[in-house]
Amino acid sequence: MEPITLCGLVIVTFGLWVEFEPSIMTVVKTIRNSRIYKELFSQPTAQSPACDGRMPVCFVKSHS
Repeated sequence: MEPITLCGLVIVTFGLWVEFEPSIMTVVKTIRNSRIYKELFSQPTAQSPACDGRMPVCFVKSHS
């Protein structure tokens, strides 16, 4: 593409962003506050290990 075409494309893109930014940000805010978005992208809760106690003595002795 010629440089003048790229400059025109940048100008048009910037103009469209300025024109539609409030609408786009409203849609983004609505999506981020939705229950589905929060369920999909929330951090899973830390799981506790299955064996919280100490290792049995016989297990430790046999694998030393």
